[in-house]
Amino acid sequence: MDSSARITLENVSYMFGKGALQKQVLFDINTQIEGGEIVILTGPSGSGKTTLLTLIGALRSAQKGSVNVLGQELLNASEKTLIKVRRQIGYIFQSHNLLDSLTIHQNVQMALQLNNVKGQDARNRITSVLQRVGLAEYEHKFPGQLSGGQKQRAGIARALVNRPQIVLADEPTASLDRKSGRDVVELIQDLAREDGSAVILVTHDNRILDVADRILHLEDGKMKSLSEVVSEGTSRMLNLLEKHDPDSANYLATFSFALARVAYVDGKVTDSERDEMRRILHEVARLETAEVEFIMEMSMMQKRAKAGLNDRVVTPALDKDRAEHFLKSLYAIAQADGITSGEEIVEIEAIATEFGLTRNEDSESAPDLKQP
Repeated sequence: MDSSARITLENVSYMFGKGALQKQVLFDINTQIEGGEIVILTGPSGSGKTTLLTLIGALRSAQKGSVNVLGQELLNASEKTLIKVRRQIGYIFQSHNLLDSLTIHQNVQMALQLNNVKGQDARNRITSVLQRVGLAEYEHKFPGQLSGGQKQRAGIARALVNRPQIVLADEPTASLDRKSGRDVVELIQDLAREDGSAVILVTHDNRILDVADRILHLEDGKMKSLSEVVSEGTSRMLNLLEKHDPDSANYLATFSFALARVAYVDGKVTDSERDEMRRILHEVARLETAEVEFIMEMSMMQKRAKAGLNDRVVTPALDKDRAEHFLKSLYAIAQADGITSGEEIVEIEAIATEFGLTRNEDSESAPDLKQP
């Protein structure tokens, strides 16, 4: 066991019920999470994500295996030990869980009272954390006077005011629109890195996968590698594309992955880049919105996993018109946020080389690019 890890899980299993009604929901989970690391936990509903989160958060008693959190073994731990661990963890929930009868200041203050932080120190911490989440001017407002995104920010402030060593977030973007959800996750990312906290973020929202240092995937209570998930998802993506256009499925899969490579080359995908990917994929394949989202996110995950397309995908030969459109689309992604980086140009050139594409100087495939 690595003594520097904030969280170490070894052969963790968990069951609900007893006797004939007993059902196992976690099977031999093993992982370590370091301070400053942001880990996203994905998986379908009922896969055991929230159960695992509550075990790590000392909100549920461990049954089998080792759950070591902040140097404390939680298997057979006393209630005193569990309470001690809980007070070093910040919890962010799907719902903000603010008390409507208290101001934002008072809601955040409640977390400090649990750790017996009072007086000027408490006031300074509250002022500081509300400034960090952009709510300084709302300190004396009530939750009912705030928007959904602002309430979730207040929940983040409450979770971080004690400067926790671990932050556990369970579907923090589920009730928010795309922009608010993205803002909330980037806020968690920035603040956690500033404080050196280990973060586990449970989500179904594939739009935020790029904020993670590492992605863990739970399915049927078992941990899967991201490469396994990508391989299975790629097969589903090809099946979907083959139903629409059997002759173009390989091209569309390769094309989608190439777009993702350009969008993700700097480690972050902007909303404008995502919107441009949606537009291009819809225009090229005439897919439904949900299908475009699935294909786009699978392509993002492939890039994130540093995985290629699976063996079913054969690199397609491109005729002149398709090659021209291919290159033009790559440049469109690079230009989506208004500035094209050198990294994006290098990635486009690498893709062009892989596919044997050459740029016609008279074409519009590579318009003048604005660089920083």
